[in-house]
Amino acid sequence: MIRLFALILAVCAVLPLGAQEGLDVVDSLASAGRADEARTELESWWENQRLQSSRNDRQRGMWLRAVLTVDPRMASLDFQRLVLEFPGGLHSDEALLRLGLISVAAQDLPRAAGYFRSLATDYPRSPRRREAEEWLAEHSVAIEEAVLGNTQSPEVDVAGPEVGVPGPEVGVPDRDVTVPGSAGRALARYAVQVGAFESEDRAGSMLASINASGFQARIVRVQGSTLVHVRIGGFLDRTEAVELMNRVRGRGHDATLAEDVAQEEPMQ
Repeated sequence: MIRLFALILAVCAVLPLGAQEGLDVVDSLASAGRADEARTELESWWENQRLQSSRNDRQRGMWLRAVLTVDPRMASLDFQRLVLEFPGGLHSDEALLRLGLISVAAQDLPRAAGYFRSLATDYPRSPRRREAEEWLAEHSVAIEEAVLGNTQSPEVDVAGPEVGVPGPEVGVPDRDVTVPGSAGRALARYAVQVGAFESEDRAGSMLASINASGFQARIVRVQGSTLVHVRIGGFLDRTEAVELMNRVRGRGHDATLAEDVAQEEPMQ
């Protein structure tokens, strides 16, 4: 049976595969402990099939890339992208758990608490919810002490991944402009997304936090999604959107690109 399975994998490696089949091979290689081969197969899929893949396959590919990488920083970025780009997705709750554990390992308890709170609140049906709640209960005193001791970057209670927001930079104007009305949304393609929530109150808290950092954010709904999205800016040019995203990250916020500005439905 083992030889037959190995033969099937070897044949699959040389035959053209659909997006899902390609990821199945990556998953099988990873499960068999053949991480280097899995990474090579995933890299090929990422370059040749990702853009034509379904939303679920793109999530799965990003998840596999995060768990297979040997670079913790790259893993964290992919986990953050899963949470922000695919809220409520197949792996977003697990990504929040991993981000929390990474923060625990870095001894950043306030940030870990933010991730675990988001998991417990936004994913009530997740099998990982209980782990998050138990960790929060067990470390409540240590979290409070860490927040009180962090005088340079106090916790902002937005109950999500955003914890410890630095103030705005004096004399450095931001070029982002809230997309003005339906005409502006029709022209723009890219925006910077800093969160997506089931609760409008939680989205409002994130909006206030982002605006306090010197940006001009908005709350919108997006066609095809039940969540409330918090976004900044509207751009035709991807390069400008990436520059804004990097500035947002530089001030301590998690952020990613959104490419569906035309599907936004303003809330306020």
